[in-house]
Amino acid sequence: MMKKILLLVFLMFTFLPIAATAEPKENLKAAFVRDNLLWLTIKDKDIRITDTGYVRYPKWSFDGSWVAYLKGAKEGDIMDLWLYNIKGNRHFKVKENVGVNFQWSPNENSLGFQVAKNLFSLHTSQLGLFTPIAKDIENFSWLPSGKGFLISTKKSPEFHSDIVLSKVILRKKEKPAVNHLYNVKIGKNEIFASTSEFKWSYDKKWISFLLIPTASLSADGNTLCVLSANGKTFRKMDEMLIESAWFQWAPYNGLLGYVSGIGREATINKRTRVLKVPSMKNMTLTPRGYVDRDLTWQNNRTIIVSRSKENGSKDLSERALPSLYKISLSDNKQTQLTVPSEKDGDFRPEIVKNNLIWIRTDRKKADVMISPTYKYGEMVWIKNINLGSSYYEKWSWDEVFSLYTGR
Repeated sequence: MMKKILLLVFLMFTFLPIAATAEPKENLKAAFVRDNLLWLTIKDKDIRITDTGYVRYPKWSFDGSWVAYLKGAKEGDIMDLWLYNIKGNRHFKVKENVGVNFQWSPNENSLGFQVAKNLFSLHTSQLGLFTPIAKDIENFSWLPSGKGFLISTKKSPEFHSDIVLSKVILRKKEKPAVNHLYNVKIGKNEIFASTSEFKWSYDKKWISFLLIPTASLSADGNTLCVLSANGKTFRKMDEMLIESAWFQWAPYNGLLGYVSGIGREATINKRTRVLKVPSMKNMTLTPRGYVDRDLTWQNNRTIIVSRSKENGSKDLSERALPSLYKISLSDNKQTQLTVPSEKDGDFRPEIVKNNLIWIRTDRKKADVMISPTYKYGEMVWIKNINLGSSYYEKWSWDEVFSLYTGR
């Protein structure tokens, strides 16, 4: 008993807020949703950007001068795509009924977006002109060069038809050129309907994505795949939930970290795994009796995860909320970083400019927390953001929070 008391006292003093946290966050900025309105935090000041409507999915342009977002009159309404220019303090309506997958180019202020199964692009220098790119697509991502897109399409309307991956190269005075990359063969006993977005490894030699079955089945499991950028090597690697933040490449090497496990409950059978390409060797990092519910790379040797005890209680409120842990890949040393109260949980860790940033929630409200990575000591950075939607304790924080990670 005495040892437990001493440990608790040690943890309390270890994680008390420290003054060093105030300085680093001055150069950070975030877009977030509060009271269903769009807000920005720039240089430690909260600024309300919209006055009416229902806003979700704020996303920063590569240079941090624009924010794209979806807006409807109220929850449940059709959402329209809008742009906000920070310097000019102006809003521009782009298109009605846009899906949640809209993406900024990695190296210029161009936006790709889907309306139903049609892909368009728009450059902020010509706000009234958006260009049709491709029809009948399932999903897309920008190429790392910013010169075009990687798209997925079904080979035919038949349910078991193959999924075709193609590169669409943009050309100034001509129609985009479509170059075939790979056919994902779909067997008669398989039920894959589409793909997720695509993510490239640091050296741009590998692509990761999810194969997604029909809507009802995708809630319980999707297939994580890796494809060489030349289209010569393809592997189906594991099963996981449909959550983009749950698979991420390491910042400077060929390691892919992801949260594996089938079943829609986020508090059962969810393990952090690391895949090494091209060897395709895999290792599990989550200890027995625990689940990981978010992850991010601090560097090539360190992963930070959101972890709680495994709990399959039918009452979701009785399932434990997570804390943040740091995992060293070199020796598998795992260290708890945060100690929230029993009613709070820590989600969606991100590393920007030597700062660890995450979201803390009690399922009723949420705050954005911050700590310098070189000396952990948490404090509240942004108070009272909207909750992301939750499905069996898997929280979609991209709906309500976007951290600017660029220059």
